[in-house]
Amino acid sequence: MRVLICGGGVAGLTLAYWLRRGGIEPVVVERSPRGRLGAYEISFFGTGYDVASRMGIADRLARERLPIDAIGMVDASGKERRRLSGPLLERVVKGPYMALMHSTLEGALLEALQDDVEIRFEESIAGVRLGRTFVEVEPTSGGQERFDLLIGADGIHSVTRELVFGAEERFARQLGYKLASYSVPDRYHLGPIRAHYTEPGRQIVVHPTDRQGEAVALFIFRSSDGSAVPREKRLDLLRSTFDGMGWITPALLEDAPASEEIFMDTMTQIVMPSWHRGRVALVGDACGSMTMVSEQGVSMAMGGAYLLAEALRDERDLERAFARYERRMRPEVARRQRNALVFTKTLIPATRAGLVAQTAVTRVITREAFAPVLRLQLGAGTILPVPAQPPRGWRRTMWRLPIALYRAGFGWMMPRRVMLLTHTGRSSGEPRQAVIEVVARDGRSVVAASGFGKRADWYQNVLKTPEVTIQIGAHARPAVAVPLPAEEGADIMATYAARHPRAARRLCDLMGFDDVLDFRQVGLRIPFVRFSGRR
Repeated sequence: MRVLICGGGVAGLTLAYWLRRGGIEPVVVERSPRGRLGAYEISFFGTGYDVASRMGIADRLARERLPIDAIGMVDASGKERRRLSGPLLERVVKGPYMALMHSTLEGALLEALQDDVEIRFEESIAGVRLGRTFVEVEPTSGGQERFDLLIGADGIHSVTRELVFGAEERFARQLGYKLASYSVPDRYHLGPIRAHYTEPGRQIVVHPTDRQGEAVALFIFRSSDGSAVPREKRLDLLRSTFDGMGWITPALLEDAPASEEIFMDTMTQIVMPSWHRGRVALVGDACGSMTMVSEQGVSMAMGGAYLLAEALRDERDLERAFARYERRMRPEVARRQRNALVFTKTLIPATRAGLVAQTAVTRVITREAFAPVLRLQLGAGTILPVPAQPPRGWRRTMWRLPIALYRAGFGWMMPRRVMLLTHTGRSSGEPRQAVIEVVARDGRSVVAASGFGKRADWYQNVLKTPEVTIQIGAHARPAVAVPLPAEEGADIMATYAARHPRAARRLCDLMGFDDVLDFRQVGLRIPFVRFSGRR
């Protein structure tokens, strides 16, 4: 299958990586010359961190994190009044929290795809024709080209969405704010914090970048005008809107680049009744923009790309794949959009009295005792299925209790779907035992599945030393362990699920497959081993 991904940002690059890993050929088109490489800070945790870890790039990102150890709220004199420290943020998100430049993440993703995925820079699409078995696109460079699928990962102002689903106005939910940003020389000596200063109707955020002597200034202000601002008018609008504002605002405006170099946009969510049509689907901000106040846009873009690639890999039917992806992602996106919608109502109070009230509330909720409240707002934690880990401590003792029954001579009491496996430790060379479930029989051979995947000790041990002893009931006999090909395992899983649907579901839950539509596809990813009698 050949898939065209329109958009080479975080969502598009993550999707391309996982499609390629799943045996699907992606082609990425990106209208910018060398990738988007956005020059602004992102909060990176939860789902995004989980996906990055699975891609093997989390350590690189950690080495390039920004020198920001807290979020600080300052007054007009620059004095810090409230602070969210790094340790508190990690407690809020229940895991690692990193401040990154957007360009750092995109650079790591581009490197992960190096020489493995075709990426066409300075290219986009100008037309789309949907066929029953293909999608025909018209590249902006001219001509026509056919693909099996088209995925729009081209952001809040998605060209793919415009061409296939309709005008942006149909899906845009304006939140009543505009934002702008640009880089400035770091002559403000703020230290390793992301500093926020707020006055009625307007706010400024300043933080260091990954470049020595550089900072980024972010301007947020209330605006009922949801239209785009022409580039040549952006600096004048900022100057008029932030005129007379305290703190270092005059210096930031003085350091502003030419108007055409200023990023400016509305704070807008994208809300759609469906994220797919025919052989076209959307991912990331193109279908579920949550705005910067959610702190989750990048993480959810990566999570959505991962789940879409997983669905396309596992499901033979395209409609089922898209439906599975939406069923997993839509509730998560909708919840974060609702949280952001509520939060933006008090993000920048319009009056001095409102600002005083906000300050009082913030002083309370930035205490450690209110970490669960902040966690609820952020929607922290990964949305990806997490495979169960082998039990430890007292749980391991309970898990191994059936072994004691076998050793005491009560194997005859155990059901015939369970067997005692005696194998050799790959490091110690000593005998080891495990009780595992039999999922299939063929004469004197039996097949078992590794419920904890390829990391299970017994599975690793039999790969090194296949000669084992198996006992079902009261009878023990020597056997040889042979791992099965994925296709054979898939057939076995499908048969097993038809006979024992509840047990099959429990096995899938144990492995982290919590959205199963096709047990055969799951069987392709679970290790199966056949134990045959020795000759």
